[in-house]
Amino acid sequence: MTKFIIQPESSTVNWTGKKILGLHTGTINIHSGYLNFENENLTGGEVLIDMTSIIITDIKDPQMYKDFFDHLNNDDFFSVDRFKTAKLTITQAEKTEGKYNISGDLTIKDIINPVSFTASVEIFTDFLHALGEIVIDRTLYNMKYGSGKFLSNLGDKLIHDEFVLQFKLIGQK
Repeated sequence: MTKFIIQPESSTVNWTGKKILGLHTGTINIHSGYLNFENENLTGGEVLIDMTSIIITDIKDPQMYKDFFDHLNNDDFFSVDRFKTAKLTITQAEKTEGKYNISGDLTIKDIINPVSFTASVEIFTDFLHALGEIVIDRTLYNMKYGSGKFLSNLGDKLIHDEFVLQFKLIGQK
């Protein structure tokens, strides 16, 4: 078995959340993680996300930024004061046409749900480069604020239930 340790300083995670009249974007840092390989095939791994590192990249006005930042960090969304990390555990990976179909468990706010996504993974001797995107239904993690599933007559205040994480992971043996 070969283990690649994720290099947080070289890896990136970008997020996008959509609403009826637009979207918001930002970044979040990886705390730590690893990917396991057997005969150059991905077999498992774990990635820990630092929820205290959320940054919003599309809002420039300082007061609007603070209001939205506080909103993301409070109980309407991620409850960061109580849940400082989120975790992806890879339980299965199947290589198809040069990419991996990956299944695993995503833990946000101590709530675990299954996820699946596609990622490209390349190994260059002692280094690994992985790119992918995960679509997450926030309502499965008790984030109901602005959701049409739970509130009616939201009009242009409706927030889409799904948000997207796009990631680039750099790992080293």
